[in-house]
Amino acid sequence: MTLSIGDAARAAGPRAALITADATLDFAGLAAAAAAAALPTAAPGHAAPLIARADVATVVAIVAALERRQPLALIPARASADERAALVARAAATPVPADTAFVVFTAGSTGRPKGVVLSRAAAAGAAAISAAHLGWHDDDAWLLALPLGGVGGLAIVVRCLAGRRPIVLGDARALAHLLAHPAVTLASLVPAQLTALLDDPAARPGPRLRAILLGGAAAAPALVARARARGLPIVTTYGMSETFGQVATGDAATAPDAVGAPLPGVAIVGGTAAAPAALVVRTPALMTGYLDEPSPPLAAGFTTRDLGYVDAAGVHVVGRVDDVIITGGENVYPAAVEARLAALPGVTAAAVVGLADERWGELVAAAVVAADGYDPLAAAAAIATWPAHQRPRRLALVDALPLSAAGKVDRRAAADHLRRCSFAADSQPDSSARTPNAAR
Repeated sequence: MTLSIGDAARAAGPRAALITADATLDFAGLAAAAAAAALPTAAPGHAAPLIARADVATVVAIVAALERRQPLALIPARASADERAALVARAAATPVPADTAFVVFTAGSTGRPKGVVLSRAAAAGAAAISAAHLGWHDDDAWLLALPLGGVGGLAIVVRCLAGRRPIVLGDARALAHLLAHPAVTLASLVPAQLTALLDDPAARPGPRLRAILLGGAAAAPALVARARARGLPIVTTYGMSETFGQVATGDAATAPDAVGAPLPGVAIVGGTAAAPAALVVRTPALMTGYLDEPSPPLAAGFTTRDLGYVDAAGVHVVGRVDDVIITGGENVYPAAVEARLAALPGVTAAAVVGLADERWGELVAAAVVAADGYDPLAAAAAIATWPAHQRPRRLALVDALPLSAAGKVDRRAAADHLRRCSFAADSQPDSSARTPNAAR
């Protein structure tokens, strides 16, 4: 199917396309709204900047731009005024290839946000490989609760346009209510959203909800298990802006330490369990390149910053190249330690970082969110049984982990907070004191 709202209106005109709390717009109505929409202007050959808000107007603008073949530079709504101005200026300064559909800016958690240039072919490829894995049911409707400034939310619009299925759009702060919507069968969440959802005792899946794609960041096996125990149909997924999102997805049978198998048409290679290496992804949804900086070679696929390996159980992501902690000559992968911490009774989330240390090179440090039933002595006793190099020597309890605009853990902010905490010299984990939340 094409990424054309005109074609969708002709094929499925009276079918629901966009469901909100106030109204339902069918494909014919969405096509009419797209035809009447005023898009932001841009110089010929440039992407037009659009502040991507979680609203009907942004969805209409995205489908209108696809219909008119006008590239869009999606500016995150949560960006500050200065950040927005900088991204708009970058889009205005650099032309894009003729087949460009979108420029999506990464979170910039490790530096300057990258402008990821995504073609129409990549958008169509992303929709096709997702559909080949999940399939479409006749009554499917996809909950849109992710920011439209990133590929997580954008991919839902593209998939539903290609599949001629409706989007359910609402206030993401009312996630429990939205997941219970009788029309919702599919949803996409990040771990921070799922954690908040599970903290709501009234949260229940809707009557027809068949899959929640959980991605955007590493999900602790304990979090997935907790969600499934509540009746939520979690399937882990893996992807990034450079691949237009989803390239590997699991199911209920996927091993706890794997994210799932590569989607049809996708190839992923890495290292081994003993020696993880940067994952390389080949996909029909691959980016064209970066907006205004050198692009990596893409002929053999995109070399990610994720360390991992692929075996019969699927794709295993053990951490980021940038995040590896080297302590006393040993490599420590923060995601592995975070999973261990999250499995401790009473721990709901954790962020692990390395802090500079003259003796060890780096120390393993952790910010931990714990529930009322958390027992610091029991936690310390459990941690003492771990391999010595994986034990956090600095551990602080926080009210919540600092998050980026995309809902991912902001490791730089967590590290800054842990540096400000007072600890005994070369201490073993001290989890008895609660420190202020780094995000507040």
